[in-house]
Amino acid sequence: MTDETAVQPDLSLDELQFLMTLWETRSLTSAASRHRMSMGSASRRLAHLRTVFSDELFVRSGLVMLPTGRMRALYPRVEAVLRSSQSLFSQESFDLANTRRVVRILSVDNGVLTLMNEAIGRFYQNAPNASIAIRSIDEQLFERLRDGSADMALYPIRNVPKDFHVLELYKTRRGLLVREGHPLIERYNKQGRITTADLAEFRKVDITFSGAPLWQQPSAAATAFDDCQEAAFSMPFFLAVPYVLAQTDFTYTAPVITLMHFVRQSSFKLRMLPAPAEIAPFSPCIIWHHGTHTDPFLQWVRAVITDGCRNEARRLGAIDE
Repeated sequence: MTDETAVQPDLSLDELQFLMTLWETRSLTSAASRHRMSMGSASRRLAHLRTVFSDELFVRSGLVMLPTGRMRALYPRVEAVLRSSQSLFSQESFDLANTRRVVRILSVDNGVLTLMNEAIGRFYQNAPNASIAIRSIDEQLFERLRDGSADMALYPIRNVPKDFHVLELYKTRRGLLVREGHPLIERYNKQGRITTADLAEFRKVDITFSGAPLWQQPSAAATAFDDCQEAAFSMPFFLAVPYVLAQTDFTYTAPVITLMHFVRQSSFKLRMLPAPAEIAPFSPCIIWHHGTHTDPFLQWVRAVITDGCRNEARRLGAIDE
């Protein structure tokens, strides 16, 4: 017989916030630091959460803690609870239908194409009088978020200062973009793969951002891959890539979700091939300063972007769960 008077698990909002910080940082040390806790206290808090949810929630893999399937299922529900709780304590309310706030986002041009595609529609449907202002990523990324001259950034970087939040939007593989009829297509059909040695025979289109923070620590494999091709055309604009490839035998390597948008433009006649296996996966992130963490309007905007870009990635089959 069911005991309807059974005591519910004792769980505080602070513990749920700690759980979300673990999700963002994938590090117990970073979560402890952000919540100003000792490692012993952080370990005990995680143990309590594991007991409450009857699951490990995070398992260690090398230097990071990866979420379990149960944690991935819990994430949107916990996020919704915290978002609702913030509205109870915040003195600032917002009316989406009438707000004229401007959301200032630091990004690069393919971020608007691949990360904001679905989110833009939902944003303006709900907040038709609000505005979005995109600014380029530069070396002042964190300073601009910290001083309030920008609200958030879309950039694949995980090593952020302690007073920042970072959320991985999804993980995806990379592909290789070439023109239709490129010699590498026939080689791929014969070999079933493309190697760095194959790529070394062709020059590449290189995207560069002067002054942008380094988004990944260069590994030996990544350095070897970067050095295997000579740059034939360098520029800071992703959206110009198809125009260059359509006229040359150059190659371009990027996340598959970016390349899918280019391939769908039939006028360029481009093909996407799997990139060499040694290339690391790609994980775009949304970054914001702790000073804007509880702003209800910006919480809503971050949720719109997060949901939109994940839906878009899943729809295109470009997300690696």
